[in-house]
Amino acid sequence: MTTTPAATATEPCTLRERKKQQTRQALHDAALTLVSAHGLDGVTVEQICADADVSPRTFFNYFTSKAHAALGLDTVEVPADAATWFAAADGRLVDDLCRLVARAVPLSQDRRRMKELLLLRPEMTPMVMQWMAESRQSLLTVVGTRTDERTARTAVALVMSALTEVAHRETVGSTEELTVRLGAVVAEMGALAAA
Repeated sequence: MTTTPAATATEPCTLRERKKQQTRQALHDAALTLVSAHGLDGVTVEQICADADVSPRTFFNYFTSKAHAALGLDTVEVPADAATWFAAADGRLVDDLCRLVARAVPLSQDRRRMKELLLLRPEMTPMVMQWMAESRQSLLTVVGTRTDERTARTAVALVMSALTEVAHRETVGSTEELTVRLGAVVAEMGALAAA
């Protein structure tokens, strides 16, 4: 049985990857701070870039909008290697889907500030919902390679609900840790449904 994708660590292994991650984090921190203080309409991409010390052109290599940057959310695209691994995996569908989601969906490392932003700026909530819908659609395409559409939709809804719960509960340090936490919440959901 295939149990883990080839690459499970979230830590970048090359200097280039580390620099990209640092730039992304700087943009996220700047956007989160500015949007918390001034609201989404009170901030420009140029201000975010000035605070992060990067060019405005660089911004769009990392985020599609100011909202995505403030929330630390990327457009979810399942990496090709993860999609290939998932299609060939022969474990339980939901277990493999937990691993796939852990590899494909980025979670902010600063849960407290993210929650504060959403409380302070409730107008950001629809953007989170839109991101969740886009993420589900991206995952459905991959999950559909192993099962019928109805089962794929149910499995994706289950694991994405578990992701929401994990995000509310704690900060996760690695892809493998997220996989484990997703599996635990899915098991809790199953136990509740059977009770």
